[in-house]
This record gives sequence, C-alpha cells and structure tokens, in this order.
Amino acid sequence: MSLRGIAMETLKLPPFTPLAKLLYRHQFARQRHGNHYLGVFPSYASALAAVPAALKASYDQPQAAAQYRYRTRQLAIGDYPTLYWLEQLLHRNCRRFFDLGGHIGVAYYAFARYLDYPGDITWTVSDMPTTMEAGRAWAAEHDAAHRLAFAADKNAADGQDALLVLGALQYFDFDLPAWLGTLAAPPRHLIVNNSPMHDHHDFHTLQNMGFACLPYHVHARPAFIRAMGELGYRVVDAWRCEERECRIPFAHDHDVEGYSGFYFSRANN
Repeated sequence: MSLRGIAMETLKLPPFTPLAKLLYRHQFARQRHGNHYLGVFPSYASALAAVPAALKASYDQPQAAAQYRYRTRQLAIGDYPTLYWLEQLLHRNCRRFFDLGGHIGVAYYAFARYLDYPGDITWTVSDMPTTMEAGRAWAAEHDAAHRLAFAADKNAADGQDALLVLGALQYFDFDLPAWLGTLAAPPRHLIVNNSPMHDHHDFHTLQNMGFACLPYHVHARPAFIRAMGELGYRVVDAWRCEERECRIPFAHDHDVEGYSGFYFSRANN
C-alpha cells in the first residue's frame, strides 16, 4: 500500500474522525466536477445555511441551463418505467402534462422519440428563470409542433391531467404533498422518478455539483407515500433506479443505494 493509502486508512480510525471531517469539508468546497455530498441536516434552511462561502448556492445560472442537452436524445435505464406509464396515460386520453423541474423540456424531447404524441397534447415545464429562457430558445429550433410551453408559476399545475417530477424532487425548497394540497384541482396522475428515498430517515444533505452547491432532500419513503395517500393518491406502481446512489461521508447510515420511482393515481372527486 502506498503512503497515501496508509494515510487515508489511518484517517478512518475513530481518533482521527474530527480531522478527517475537517479535511473532507475543505476538499468538498474545492470540488468543481461531479457530485459530492456533505452533512445531514434537518431542513432545507439549515442545509442552505451550511453551504461553504466559496460555492454558489443557486441553480438559477447559465451553467445549470446548459446541462443535459444529451438527455433530449436518449433515455437512461431508470427512465423506462416513466416511458411505460406515459404511454398508458396517453391511451387514457391524458393530454395536459405539467413537468415540474423539467429543465428545458428534456423529457418532452426524449420521450417523443418513442411515443406518438397526439396533436392536442400540451406539455408545460416549470423551472428556474434562466433555465426556462434557455428552454424557450431551444424550443424555437427543436419543437416544430409547438407543444412545449413554460410557466413561471408552479401553481399552473392546477387542473392539469398529470404531474411529472422526474429527478427534481430532491431540489425543491417546498414539500410536494403539502403544495399539492393547496391546489383546487390537483393533477389526477403523478409520476415521480429518480428520487433519493431512504427506508427510515428524512433529511437534507448538501450536493456540490461543481458550479453550485444546493440543499438535497432525501425523503423517507414510507412517510412520503403516507403523505401522498392522505391526499387521495394511491401507489399504482413503484420501482428502483439501481444506477443511482447517494453516499454521504461520515453518515453512511443515511446512504441511498438505488433511487425511487412511483406512479400515483388519484380518484376523481
């Protein structure tokens, strides 16, 4: 074993844990590539307050808006359950889709490669202002059918047929079930995908993605399902996205191996 390897193993010993945490926090603040996680916090606010001063604590910036162009052209393994349920919803005459946290409309474009969108479908994305501005520019060149729209107010989901939350739930600064409960006519159908869920713990950590450091919400799966059930949503299907994981140094009992996906349906009132 190299001297560096010996040093790293030594830092894992309990007497050296405080030093190891200090060194990791210093390294965390310097990361500019990949996704790195730090800490366990009880709330979005407490996690936000812990963002290192050297890092930007906002996703509303050009670097964020420029991400994920490749995802308009291809699906990941964990996207296929969503593809299946979208097809089923289209067969059931669902036409109004609200994509909360949908970036520039990456899902709209990617799923269009596999689904025959009806002519009367509407797909509305709500995201950060800078990202939606980039989405409108992208749509001017790539959405010839003009089915994609953008909404600054997430409450525009009221009255839509289906709500899509595809890899965005962990970034929300609000509680999804609580917000749905404020809508006069919540979407009957809800697909949540690529979300970190823990079997027991509900908490926030920090995610440093290089250009920004943000609070990252890991939901307790049983509590999330129970909260949705109180709104009248039942779980029709659930799956794991095994290619995704969230590992938090010095808090391994909070690690998430395999992200979660759900299709919820709500009875008409």
